[in-house]
Amino acid sequence: MDIRALNGRRATAMEAGSPQSREELLRPLPRIKISTILVAVLLFGMYVWGVQGTRARPEELISGIPNILNFLSRLFPPELDLENYALPLPAFALNWFGGVAPSIPFPTVMFAIIETVQMAIIGTTLAIFLALPFGLLAASNTTPHTWVYSGTRMLLNINRAIPDIIFALVFVAAVGLGPFGGVLALAIGSIGFMGKLYAEAIEAIDPQQVLAIKATGAGPIQAFLYGAVPQALPLVASYSLLLFENNVRSATILGLVGAGGVGFVLNKYLALFQYQKLMGALILIIIAVTMIDRISAYLRSKII
Repeated sequence: MDIRALNGRRATAMEAGSPQSREELLRPLPRIKISTILVAVLLFGMYVWGVQGTRARPEELISGIPNILNFLSRLFPPELDLENYALPLPAFALNWFGGVAPSIPFPTVMFAIIETVQMAIIGTTLAIFLALPFGLLAASNTTPHTWVYSGTRMLLNINRAIPDIIFALVFVAAVGLGPFGGVLALAIGSIGFMGKLYAEAIEAIDPQQVLAIKATGAGPIQAFLYGAVPQALPLVASYSLLLFENNVRSATILGLVGAGGVGFVLNKYLALFQYQKLMGALILIIIAVTMIDRISAYLRSKII
């Protein structure tokens, strides 16, 4: 479009409008309102209150830099805790090695990382199945009653308020040390967070598509399966993949209280002041988390 014609249209619109509208169009900055000032003052006061409550002092951080550098220097060079791992060969292949399976050096922490990923897979799967019913009851367009909606939302809030490590302590006391307690903690501890996300995904669907399916004579269940589920499924699947990534990190923390996973190994290195082995383990964890993140991002790009 010609620039002169566009400017001419703008001038015509300004002439046709009231003096107030012309003044608003010519104003370079938005008008400052009392409500804007009040919101700015409230935000500023909130941050001042937060800084005072956290006792944030930049000079303390500056004075602690030598301690940080000292700790980081103790992490290098990274060292891997290796152990000989016998290759699982069939019986006929053992004869080639004189009946003794050959062994290769393998990082000990890799077994714990694999266990952590296994915990995240099973815990995430259980959390999805447990959170979906709560998501349906907590969505305003699928809940059977307002009281059910309010009660479900309250339960989800209570669940989110309890840290995962508390669930880990409870289930470790119930089933003993090991990854099973961590799996239960991940599954139960994720219900509140995922139930809310699933409810938001269900509430974001277009009701016109559901009404169109009902207009064909479909019942409520058919309208939900063919109208609501296809719309909410991409977001639900994406949120589930994000939960898996988060559970990998959470499973690392849960190991500190005996719930299995790589956290137990990290806690051992810290207790024994084996900081170089700790750094070697962290490098392998970073590589594993990066690979999981890339795979998850690829899957989400295919879903959404």
